[in-house]
Amino acid sequence: MRNIVFVGFMSILYACSPSSHSTEYSVSGVVSDSAANGKKIYILRYDDNRYIDSTVIEKNQFTFKGQVDTASYCRIDVDRGVYANFILENGDIRVDLQKHNQPSGTLLNEKVAQLALAEDSISELINRRGQEIREQCGDDERAFDSQMKEFIRQQRESVANKCADLYEGHWDDAFGYALLYSEFFDSTPLAQQKALIAKFGNWLKSTRTVQEISKKIEAQEKTAEGMPYTDITGTDADGKPIALSDFIGKGNYVLMDMWASWCGPCKGEIPNLARLHNQYKDKGLTVIGLFVWDKQENLKKAMESEGITWPQIVDEESKSTQMYGVDGIPHIILFSPDGTILKRNLRGDAMIKTVEEIMNRK
Repeated sequence: MRNIVFVGFMSILYACSPSSHSTEYSVSGVVSDSAANGKKIYILRYDDNRYIDSTVIEKNQFTFKGQVDTASYCRIDVDRGVYANFILENGDIRVDLQKHNQPSGTLLNEKVAQLALAEDSISELINRRGQEIREQCGDDERAFDSQMKEFIRQQRESVANKCADLYEGHWDDAFGYALLYSEFFDSTPLAQQKALIAKFGNWLKSTRTVQEISKKIEAQEKTAEGMPYTDITGTDADGKPIALSDFIGKGNYVLMDMWASWCGPCKGEIPNLARLHNQYKDKGLTVIGLFVWDKQENLKKAMESEGITWPQIVDEESKSTQMYGVDGIPHIILFSPDGTILKRNLRGDAMIKTVEEIMNRK
């Protein structure tokens, strides 16, 4: 099974060290939509979101030319869904706007393409296994969810174990930077991410992305399960001051849901939160919402449309997501009555089961 998942993995690992004899770069590609002719497009560098070159599409083609001293991970956008990721380095580079992550022409870009193929094979394997599990479980959603979560956990563990191997020879270059955006790095547990970063060279450590990841790791360590809560302040649905500490230490467990009105998965958790709120609001559980990455003006309408009756903290500046090292929502946290963080990133049936077990043994 792992041989299927990691198609091309060994070729990524043992390819020759990147080098280029060219003293300038040429980045070219083809645009299928003739309506784009005459449009000015740009090369965007990921780390500082800076446009570093531009050109115009002519006859459904484009070419950028220039020179760089240091290779960097970049992106070209032509239209929504029409883009390409690649490493900008001196040499002749071809990008594919439809496959997005399949650049070619230089050694580092060949590695990026092979990495993308390995990630695609992981997704394909998970999809195939998901279909098999669905056939086995039929309409038993709990069994399906349980088996799928365990399978995905195993795959993520397998992927994470390969990350350090991929970094060999790339501790301080643009491919090492591109790996930060991959499933390999994302699947790696925090402690292992921290160990990898410690081995990075000075350039890679200095990038904004690595510094942000390091801050997230530090924040997650400070707010890990078993650690005391960090207070959050904001306003309630009526714009009045409110804080997490208004609910902690009052004798109840506190279930805090980080969400936003535009977030589909967040709305998917609201029935689960409502069930727990209704079942345990008078038995020692307080459910609260933490409204992030959204505007105060959107809260009341969202509460009304979703039937939310529990208290809300609006954090318009979203400082709380940084404090807790959260980069995706919904993110639901359970606090003990004394403020100790019991569980993080609770979802669905697993959340209901966890809360029910705790509340029923009180």
